[in-house]
Amino acid sequence: MTRAPGSGRARKISGVTLIIAGTMLVLIQQLLVASGTDPASVWVGFCAALGPFLTLGGLFLFWRGSQYAAKADAKRIATDSNPHVLYLRVFRSDPSTARYVFWSSLRLGSELATEEEQLKDVMRPLGELVAIGRPGERLPEPGAARIYVPDEVWKEEVSRQMQAARLVVIRANLGANLLWEQKQAVETLSPQKVLILVLEMKAKHYESFRTEVNPVLGLSLPEGATLGHFNGVSGFIGFGADWKPCVFPLPDLDFSRSLFKPYRQTFKLALRPVFDSFGLEWQPPPDVFWSNMIIWCFVILLTNYALFRWLMKFGAQYPWQGIIAIISSGLFSAYGLFLIIKGIYRKRKPRGDS
Repeated sequence: MTRAPGSGRARKISGVTLIIAGTMLVLIQQLLVASGTDPASVWVGFCAALGPFLTLGGLFLFWRGSQYAAKADAKRIATDSNPHVLYLRVFRSDPSTARYVFWSSLRLGSELATEEEQLKDVMRPLGELVAIGRPGERLPEPGAARIYVPDEVWKEEVSRQMQAARLVVIRANLGANLLWEQKQAVETLSPQKVLILVLEMKAKHYESFRTEVNPVLGLSLPEGATLGHFNGVSGFIGFGADWKPCVFPLPDLDFSRSLFKPYRQTFKLALRPVFDSFGLEWQPPPDVFWSNMIIWCFVILLTNYALFRWLMKFGAQYPWQGIIAIISSGLFSAYGLFLIIKGIYRKRKPRGDS
């Protein structure tokens, strides 16, 4: 099958290649220093300078390729007649290129898929995820297929998409346009078709959202404490036949979360009741617990090995730096071991309780 031009695949492959090369150079730099190579040497400086540069360039290319892929997918989805899931959100929740590259670089390029892309993957059995695109944008954020409409008719288009959608997912946030969309959903749709996604909101921001939404919609959304905390107040809110809210919290999976798509498992586990309500077969997410465990143990061992070699070579020359490094490595290792023990305990607990 011939790849459609502009699909972004070449950019994504090039991006992943550069990310891997940059990460390898950073590791080589650490191994050179740990093996006793002078930190001021040309090779150490070369790896230290080029590694991050390649990683940042790779992240940019991967993001741009994902945008072109999303644009190509939107054209395909717009022409099919399959059911879809409408995703409503404020435009400011869409990450910019700079924001994506910055946060992905801090996570060492592990979380390459956006939250929206992972939501799209989970929602696919219900239908393709579609959303109204930001006016004037040249390329969309990877994730939902964008529909672009003039400002003067966006309300009519949203209403039409609501009626045609199999499910409407509203990402909780503050905004006049989003509030109007939520009001339309409650007034014109059946409760089963409406789902609110609360994702990593500060408690005070979620309380502000509840305060704004409750009187307008005539509902009483659950308090933040009932949703649970997954890097902030997080969870799905569904509705019963009488518009009574029901909470689907995002489980804290620790090591059972994918390094590359950490939200996919939590979304899928939380949404099992929604799949059941639509009569769809629910498949559990893949178990990545032990592979993550091996990676984390390797990182701890590599860090401590590098520190040991550095202390053997330069400890007497830089005593205070050595003390700081030992304390930092000890805290990092202790935290890692705590997560490992906690993860194993949670992994074994369900079987022990059954």
